[in-house]
Amino acid sequence: MLSVRPAVTLIACVLILTVACLPLSAQVLSPSSRTSAESTAKVTLKGYAPSPGEKVTINAVDQNTGNFVLLGTAMAAMSGDTFRVPSKRRLGATYKLYPWTYKAGVPAAKYWSPQSIVADLMTSQGHLELQASTAPNNILETFSQPAFSALQAVHSPDFSRAAQLHTDGHTTVRFDQDGVNSGPASNWANVQGMVSVPPSGGYLSVAWSVGSYTVEGNKTIYALICSPATGGPYPVVIYNHGGILGLGNLHGAVTAAGWTTPPTGTSDDLGQCIDWAKRGWVFAMSSYRNESIAITSSSSEFQTGTWTSQGNPEFCLGEVTDVMGLADLLLHHTSTIKVGDPAHPKQIKVSDKVFMYGWSHGGCITYRAVEQGAPVNAFVVVEGFTDVRLGYLDGLGIGLTAEQAAAGSGAYQWLVSYYLPDAAGVMGYNWRSAHYFASRGDLSIEKFKTMPILIFHGDVDINPDVGPTDPAKYNPVFLDQPVAIATDIGATKIFVGPAALAPTSASCISGTVGAPIVDSTTQQPLAPLGSCPVLFTAMDTADPCVSVSTVPAQLPKCSTVLQLPLTAPSGQSQQLHYLVVYHNMDHFNGGLAIQAQFGRFVEQNFGTQPGCDGVAIVCNAN
Repeated sequence: MLSVRPAVTLIACVLILTVACLPLSAQVLSPSSRTSAESTAKVTLKGYAPSPGEKVTINAVDQNTGNFVLLGTAMAAMSGDTFRVPSKRRLGATYKLYPWTYKAGVPAAKYWSPQSIVADLMTSQGHLELQASTAPNNILETFSQPAFSALQAVHSPDFSRAAQLHTDGHTTVRFDQDGVNSGPASNWANVQGMVSVPPSGGYLSVAWSVGSYTVEGNKTIYALICSPATGGPYPVVIYNHGGILGLGNLHGAVTAAGWTTPPTGTSDDLGQCIDWAKRGWVFAMSSYRNESIAITSSSSEFQTGTWTSQGNPEFCLGEVTDVMGLADLLLHHTSTIKVGDPAHPKQIKVSDKVFMYGWSHGGCITYRAVEQGAPVNAFVVVEGFTDVRLGYLDGLGIGLTAEQAAAGSGAYQWLVSYYLPDAAGVMGYNWRSAHYFASRGDLSIEKFKTMPILIFHGDVDINPDVGPTDPAKYNPVFLDQPVAIATDIGATKIFVGPAALAPTSASCISGTVGAPIVDSTTQQPLAPLGSCPVLFTAMDTADPCVSVSTVPAQLPKCSTVLQLPLTAPSGQSQQLHYLVVYHNMDHFNGGLAIQAQFGRFVEQNFGTQPGCDGVAIVCNAN
C-alpha cells in the first residue's frame, strides 16, 4: 500500500518519477482519481506492485455497456525501493515496492462517453474509469486529490500502512467536464442588463444581466447572473432550476422603477436571482439547452425580450454540461463576466465559497455536477431525480405502460423515441442517474467526508385524492430514490412528522446497480421492485406543518427548525450528510416547509443570509 517516505527519499522520487509518484504497494497513484482531464489527452498510469516483475492488468469501463474491457498489462520493475515496518524495540523489518507504468495513450471514445445508445449522449460530460489489478481479486486502490494531499502530509517509514489509511477508491476516474470531444465554454457575453436599486430594507443595489456562453463548440446557452453592484468578493450560488421543455423556461418582470415584481402565474426567476444578490451573493442560473429566458419590462432601461438556448433537451445529461460551463466561467474566468447595462457594465467579484442547489430536474443536475467535480463547498437537493431505472419501475408499479414509464423517467432521444432499460439502453438510464455514479464511489472520496450535504424530500408518492389510476398526478420522484443515494453517502435519515408514520421500508432493485432490468426480447421487467428496510429518526413529530391528515396545497413553515448538524454520538465523527423527509410533502407543496431549514443550512455554512430558495413561487417582494 502507498505511504510517504522520509523527506530525502521523497525528493528522490519526485526527481525520478515526478511528484505524482510516491511509493505505492498494490495501488495506483498517478493520476489522481476524480479529477478533470480532456478526453483527447493521453493517459499514463503509475503505481507500485509488491513483487518484482509482477504483471499489472489494466481494464477500462466500456461506457456503452458498463462492462470492464481489457486494455493491456504492465510489468513491475525488477528493482524496487526499500521501506520499513516500525518496531517499538528495534528497527522493524524492511520490504520493497516495485514501480510500474502503463501508457494507455488516448483512450477510445467508448471509454469516455456512451456513443452508441442515442446521439444525444455523444457529447455529454465525460467519465473515464480505469481499474488496475495484480491478480483477479487484488484490485489496486486509488487516491483522489484530497486523499493524496492527506497522504503527502504523513511522515512515516511504513508507507503501506499510511496508504491503507488514506486511499479512497478502487478505480481511477477522470472527468471531461466540458463534454467529450469539446473544449471549454466560451467567454460570457453580456446581452442585456441593468442595475436595480432596492426600494427598501437596506439591501445592496444589484447589477444583473441576461447573457450567454457556448458549450460543446457552438451551442449558445443563456443564463441569468446577478451580483451586488459594488464591493466584493462575494460567495457564489449556482441554482439549478426544475422542469424541462416549456416547464423549464425562466421568467421575470421589471417594474417602471427598475425593481422586480413576480410575473403572473409562473416562477419568479429574476426575482430569485436579485433576492440573493441584494443580500451579498453572486447568483447564477443557467437556462439549459432548448429552454428560454423571458423577461417583461416596464422600465426604459431594460427591453422586454425572450432568449432561447440552443440544443435539444436531454434530461440530466447535456444540461449538466451547461451548468459545468457556467460554473467554470464564474470560478475561473471572472474577469470576462460583466453584468448590468452593457454600456456601463459592472465587474463581478467572487470569493472561493461556492454553494449549489437544485430542485427536481435541477436536483438531478446538481448531483451530477457535484459528482463531475463542480468545486462546491456544500450543496442541497430538493426532490431530485437520482435513479432513472428505479423511476421506470416505479412508473410500471402505478400502472404506466412501458413507454409512459420510460418517458416519465426521462429516458428518451428527443423527437425520435423512448427507450427501455434493457441491455441496449440501460446505460442511457445510468448516465442520467446520480445513484449509479455514487454507487461506484464518486461521492465517497475524501472531499465529501467534511462537505455539508442536505437532501429534502416528501413522503407523498401518489396524490391520495387521485390515486394511481391517473398517472399524470403522481409524484415523479418517489421517496425510494433519495433513500438510495442517502444510503450511498451514509446520510442520516430524518422524518419530520408523526413518528408512527415514518417509513420503515422503501422500494429497491436487487442485484448489480446499473444492470439491465428489462428483457430485450419480451420487453418484460427482469428485476421487479423489491423492498429494502429503512431506518428514519423521527423529529419535530407534532409540528402542525406536517401533522395534518390530508395533503395541503402548500405546507406551512414548520415551527421548529432542526438543529443540524446533529450532535455526534460519543466516539464518532460529526455527521454532515442529511436526508430530511417531510410528511405530507409532495413534489410541489413543500416550499414553505423547507424555507427556514434551507436558510439555516446556508447561513451556518457560509455565514451569509440566503435569498429565496426558488421552490416557493414568490421570491422578491421587497
